[in-house]
Amino acid sequence: MPEVQAIKAGEVAPDFALPDSKDTPRRLSELARGGYCLLIFYRGHW
Repeated sequence: MPEVQAIKAGEVAPDFALPDSKDTPRRLSELARGGYCLLIFYRGHW
């Protein structure tokens, strides 16, 4: 498996899809289409 490197500040994130809080798949490219997009990752359900 190839080594994975974190992106650095200012770099463009690769496109990916993840489920939102209602399990609807969301693509980064679709969310950022109109401009900037803020990503917040949190671990699991509380």
